[in-house]
Amino acid sequence: MSLTSISLLIFAVVSAVSSQLVFKFWIAKVGDLPISGGGTLALIGKILQSPLMLAALFLYGLGFLSWVYLLSRNSLSFVYPVVLSLNIILIFVFSRLLFSETVSVLQMAGIAVIIAGIYLVFTA
Repeated sequence: MSLTSISLLIFAVVSAVSSQLVFKFWIAKVGDLPISGGGTLALIGKILQSPLMLAALFLYGLGFLSWVYLLSRNSLSFVYPVVLSLNIILIFVFSRLLFSETVSVLQMAGIAVIIAGIYLVFTA
């Protein structure tokens, strides 16, 4: 994997994870959302009025572009498991640290299996 691909991979992961964390932080302030047509329109209005959410969406879009460039240079069967796994691990860790979400022993075992899987993908 080239240095460019590694940089794109890191940026894709960082942008996806940071965007998801901002989304969660923002929605925690907003509260539960009604699932309805009017609720969706109200949500869109709230998002468009939030500089934080607009910045997170912009970052998410940049991550998407990074992902497309990454796919143009590498095998999907290689980069997708790595990126998805890193996203899961980082979201798991930061959800616990930033939002005090509970973590079970079974979840920790799952993360250990994911880390082992990343190792296998990289060494294959």
